[in-house]
Amino acid sequence: MPEIRYKNGDSVSLTFSECISDLYFHHLSGNHQRTDNDFHPLTACTNSTPFVVPILSIRVTLFPNSAGICIGLTHHHVASDANTFLRFVRSWASINKLGGDATITENPSILPFYDRSFVRDPIRLRSKFWSHFGEIKSEGFQPPPLRTNTVLATFILGRAEVQRLKKLVIPQIPKKSHVSAFTVVCGYVWSCMVKARARNGEEIVENGSEHLVLSADCRTLLDPPIPTTYFGNCIICFIVTIKSRELIQEDGFIVAAKSIGEAIQESVLKNKEGILKSAEKWVEDLKSLNRSRMVAVSGSPRFDAYDMDFGFGRPKKFEVVSPREVDSFSISGCKDNKEDFELGFHLPKANMDAFADILAKGIKPHSCL
Repeated sequence: MPEIRYKNGDSVSLTFSECISDLYFHHLSGNHQRTDNDFHPLTACTNSTPFVVPILSIRVTLFPNSAGICIGLTHHHVASDANTFLRFVRSWASINKLGGDATITENPSILPFYDRSFVRDPIRLRSKFWSHFGEIKSEGFQPPPLRTNTVLATFILGRAEVQRLKKLVIPQIPKKSHVSAFTVVCGYVWSCMVKARARNGEEIVENGSEHLVLSADCRTLLDPPIPTTYFGNCIICFIVTIKSRELIQEDGFIVAAKSIGEAIQESVLKNKEGILKSAEKWVEDLKSLNRSRMVAVSGSPRFDAYDMDFGFGRPKKFEVVSPREVDSFSISGCKDNKEDFELGFHLPKANMDAFADILAKGIKPHSCL
């Protein structure tokens, strides 16, 4: 069974580098399109053996002409989910800002909770997952290479735009359905992404399906609930599947929002059989999907990545550089207004161009910078 292990002599890989291009810093910290190659020099690499995989590696790049730095973090998901990792980085940043004073971690609201026995496992998920992954031949771990034919871009959806989307959705679906800002944003973005692929000539099979892969923090949903400071992975995965032809229709985003709301309702909010009841099927369900018709969503509007300060001030830009081989987008709170949505995309260039056009014609995003 995999374990997080430390022995004397273990360390975290830390690399320092310097970039003298003033334009490069401002280019990377913008919202406009940037290529994967732009970020290659800033990402932290990990070195592993077939049986030992580093949990964390760090690269710090100095931009002396811009008086700026970039902190690139690569972490292995086996150690923690995004909630835990951001809590860790926020605590680390605060300690650094205070000159190494770690007394801040004595605050019960910050102190990590490590007790794995607190999580009940009546259907033996631990052994079932290990049985599956134990069949995979280990040849050492390296993060998938960044895709070289894609670009990254950031769009901001403000509170006013999100409210307009909700007003379009609510009259079209049953009153008991779950309609949140997250639901309508994901539905709208997903439909725009599928329409963008169709505009660029990708074949839309008559009975083909599109898949949206979502995750949700389930710390407070377990029985009994576990502390929000639980250090590790505590998320559930669920998949929303819709026919391709439905998503590319004019009202495709309403169909998407309704389906996402129903999935959240059934899998998360009203799952009387227990939040982990279907967990043993997650791996097989994901393996069965057509990856070319799949979109993965990461992050949460509740993640405040801009609330971190290492002593240099708040970040100018937070970027998720995804190594996924599928289309994806991330969600986080906006830098200057927590009620706005900051959406980060990682798409092929042609699809990004079409997506930006379709998104802008539906609702005009605005910049929070």
